[in-house]
Amino acid sequence: MKVLWMKTNQENQTTFEDLQIPTTNEGRGDATDLVPLTGVIFRTNQPFLALDYHNAPRRQFVIPVGGDIEVESGDGTQRTIKSGEALLADDVTGQGHKTNFLTPGASTLMLALPEGFDPSQWR
Repeated sequence: MKVLWMKTNQENQTTFEDLQIPTTNEGRGDATDLVPLTGVIFRTNQPFLALDYHNAPRRQFVIPVGGDIEVESGDGTQRTIKSGEALLADDVTGQGHKTNFLTPGASTLMLALPEGFDPSQWR
């Protein structure tokens, strides 16, 4: 399972890194190991919205359920997260990122991660 990790580097700039979460085939499809969470937020009826530089409010997976989201890192690199794909928003400090919600009326699922969770295991 591919995940885009959006994180703060040593220069306090938001950067992207592609991660691959290992999966195993369980007969009903490929599945990852259980990932610990601390909460879930469902956001619906999201308007078309463009946000200037801001930080993630918490360490969380952001999964568009309907519609696409475009994120921009500190160096201007833009990536689109399509419906069903996963973004790991982990830039809770530093410069932050820009976000464009590209599909009016979209829904997004946010899965909050515990403080000590280390996604570098998926490099």
